[in-house]
Amino acid sequence: MRVPVNLSNAFKTEFEPILTDFLLGEGLIPEQESLKSRRYLTRSVAPHVKTLSELFNRTSTPLGEQTDAIDEESYFTEGSNPANRRLAYLVSFMPCNLFRVASVWSELARLGFKWPFSGQEFKAIEFGAGTASGACGILAGEKFAPLGLPDRGSFALIEQSKPALNLGTKWFEKYGTALGQGTFEARPFHRRIELNQPWLPKNAPKFQLFVMSYFLNECALSPQVLAEQFVKTVDRHMEDGGISIIVEPALKLQSRRLLEFRKALLALPEVISGKIPLKLLLPCLGHQACGALAQEDDWCHEEVSWWRPEYLRSLDALVGLDRKTLPFSYLVIQKGAAPLEKALPSLSTDGLRFRLVSPSRPLGQTHEFFICGQDGKRRARWRVPENTEIPNRGDILEQVDHHGDPALTQIEKAKLISF
Repeated sequence: MRVPVNLSNAFKTEFEPILTDFLLGEGLIPEQESLKSRRYLTRSVAPHVKTLSELFNRTSTPLGEQTDAIDEESYFTEGSNPANRRLAYLVSFMPCNLFRVASVWSELARLGFKWPFSGQEFKAIEFGAGTASGACGILAGEKFAPLGLPDRGSFALIEQSKPALNLGTKWFEKYGTALGQGTFEARPFHRRIELNQPWLPKNAPKFQLFVMSYFLNECALSPQVLAEQFVKTVDRHMEDGGISIIVEPALKLQSRRLLEFRKALLALPEVISGKIPLKLLLPCLGHQACGALAQEDDWCHEEVSWWRPEYLRSLDALVGLDRKTLPFSYLVIQKGAAPLEKALPSLSTDGLRFRLVSPSRPLGQTHEFFICGQDGKRRARWRVPENTEIPNRGDILEQVDHHGDPALTQIEKAKLISF
């Protein structure tokens, strides 16, 4: 995935003052220079970041015996210093998740997707909104890689933790105003979603966009049940042509669960028959069988680069993290039956198409990488022509002429989609 320069640069210097003003206004930091103080970060933020990181990466307790998000009411209200827990999440993890969602939005823009609801008021919903990192990611994506959203609209934020919801609503308004996107309103709903039941009340309206950021990964339900309830929710509460953006951790177990969800979704009778038409846009560019699920120890994830805020670079050094790049797994699904190339017009209709699902490794004048596409996953080698960028994880190759088997494929000719 190639993130546009203006988006990756937007967090280098411009983001920190916005966040600092918000934290100061909410009484979460004592003074304007707090995030620049190594002493303050060391004493008040770093210990909580370490604890959260262990939870998120499953290094301390088994999956199912811990929470991976701040949507548990107890997280923000219990313990010796819940305010510093909130602070640690807001300064350390929220910006990263915000950027991940914005990156997915920018990939849609790169492939030519245009907002299909011209002239209509924008209506979106974020499930498990927490501190609204997903909704804010859409604002950042539209600011720096626009799809053509209207000037006005609203985000329904659904969250079971009231403290998180209150913070998220205020942060959405603050960040939107700072970006010049202040005409998008946040509408908070304090509610727990039971994923094995209808996700929204029957009288809930229809939306054009669903956003789910780290929402499904802790659910113990089977991918089959999740897929069934997701499709029912899309059928009742999504406008035709609307899209769902799902971003989940890049960890093996969670990534494979998302791929199993994708598999279950595409196997539902109402999806196969077209009764509820769904089209998988990204990252797979089609409905082919998942190449990563073919092997038990394989999984699929994306990785994006950005310029971290200065305070986050300092904090990462204190806690031993390196977030110059951000991994994640994701899906973008559209409600509708139109061909993929109509939704993503930058794609060619000719020949085979593959996405790189690994880094590119140089072997002399040749590069080796794994690709996944209409005919599955392959280990491939390509002597990249002069004046062509070296492809890397997330890039797309079109009009591919190749020979060999999946164990080792030689690419003779291909076109790299770039900005």
